Amino acid sequence: MDKLTIIRLLEGGRSQRSVAKELGLNRKTVSRYWRQYQIAQRNLENDPADPMKKEALTAPPTYQSKNRKPRKYTPEIDQRVEEILAFDQLKAKQLGPHKQQLTIVAIHEILVSEGFDIAQSTLRPYVREKVQAKKEAYIKQLYPLGYRAEFDFGEVKCLINQQKRTLTIAVFSCPASGYRWGKLYESANQQVFLDAHIRFFEHLKGVYSTVVYDNMRNVVKRFIGPHEKELNDELVKLALYYRFEPIVTNAFSGHEKGHVEKSVQVLRRKAFIKQYEFESIEHAQKHLDQAMIELNSASTIVVEQAQLQALRGSYDYGVTTKQTVDKYSFVHVDGNYYSVPDYLVGQKVTVKRYLNELKIVGSSQVIATHTIQKGEKQYSIDIRHYLTTFLRKPKSLEHSLVLKKAPKLHRCFLLYYQKTPRRFLQFIEQHLGDSIDQLILQLEEEAIKDQKVFKTLPGRAVNEARNQLQEYNVIHQVREVINK
Repeated sequence: MDKLTIIRLLEGGRSQRSVAKELGLNRKTVSRYWRQYQIAQRNLENDPADPMKKEALTAPPTYQSKNRKPRKYTPEIDQRVEEILAFDQLKAKQLGPHKQQLTIVAIHEILVSEGFDIAQSTLRPYVREKVQAKKEAYIKQLYPLGYRAEFDFGEVKCLINQQKRTLTIAVFSCPASGYRWGKLYESANQQVFLDAHIRFFEHLKGVYSTVVYDNMRNVVKRFIGPHEKELNDELVKLALYYRFEPIVTNAFSGHEKGHVEKSVQVLRRKAFIKQYEFESIEHAQKHLDQAMIELNSASTIVVEQAQLQALRGSYDYGVTTKQTVDKYSFVHVDGNYYSVPDYLVGQKVTVKRYLNELKIVGSSQVIATHTIQKGEKQYSIDIRHYLTTFLRKPKSLEHSLVLKKAPKLHRCFLLYYQKTPRRFLQFIEQHLGDSIDQLILQLEEEAIKDQKVFKTLPGRAVNEARNQLQEYNVIHQVREVINK
């Protein structure tokens, strides 16, 4: 029952007893309402300008509950709750951040199992009071233009060519100007990390004085102590080249780079909530680019660009490793195989891995370039790397993995050069600068012009291809039976 009804009835001359009886209230409750109202009214008459006394007149009734003693929450339960929470703190210290913290439901179950009689709703406020940390006050920061950018990775789920994919979005956020920039990738590895920085700096045609990160593995190599960290070597080289200072936040302190934390959410919401189906990653990136144009329309990035440090030429961000060439003239990178010239077998070479490309360096020269293979146990082979060996062993060419990994070239060999493999190899040796597609065209033209070249009947090549297909189908059927 509201306070107004009680006051109006009493002011109308009704007795407290009759009002209590009519409204179904305890007489003491009616008496307390009336007494509080009269005190507030007298206080307001003495000082009409006091806003607190005006508020007291219309405030809801107050109850004296601070002197009440809990009946169910006994000292024994309080002591046991303290012990349970101490155990949970020790577990958190030993395990680090985890998702196995004791909840109020779990604490209540422990107490009930030990014979304590208390309801979960009664227990809840006492436990919450014990575990709730004192709220921390944050100081709002205002940064000068060109001083600070923040970086973070996030995830975007979408359908690419009707296949469910989880993509990585690299996000830069500029607190001073309110500018946000994002780029979609297929992973969050070191090459992606470096590529995102290069593209962002080139996009703005300048570099910020500082870039802020959290404790991701692309940034922190190892923790030396509670407050000291050793930065990743590749980040150090990147920072030296572009002349910016990397700043790493404290662990579990996302608020220290709160602008970019929010920017990941903003870009994801702006670009991918309504539309999530795309033909390709490039299509999704174009959609994101358009969303960023709309989102950044109110930013002052044009003004901030004038305050950025000058941009140096493009950074060579290849992650460098040393590899030994195996007996098949391969280097192994992330479980995949890449060919190098066969004279390097057993020697050490330098492998520089970029986002989508692999460069292999020997004697200060690039000796092989490959497209990065996805998955594991994949091969990227260039037949020109094996010419020296093949010219000594031309008969090994027909069934070699090298030739079979180039299907078009393999077909050309079967059609025109199966009986003259040396001639086939010599022609390739004479045209080392041509692409594989150019080589195939020239090999076919050469075969047609030169009657000395033995031409295998097309039917034989077709039959061999058909036999290979049949072998594959048999293997596939056997796998299906096994899986069933």
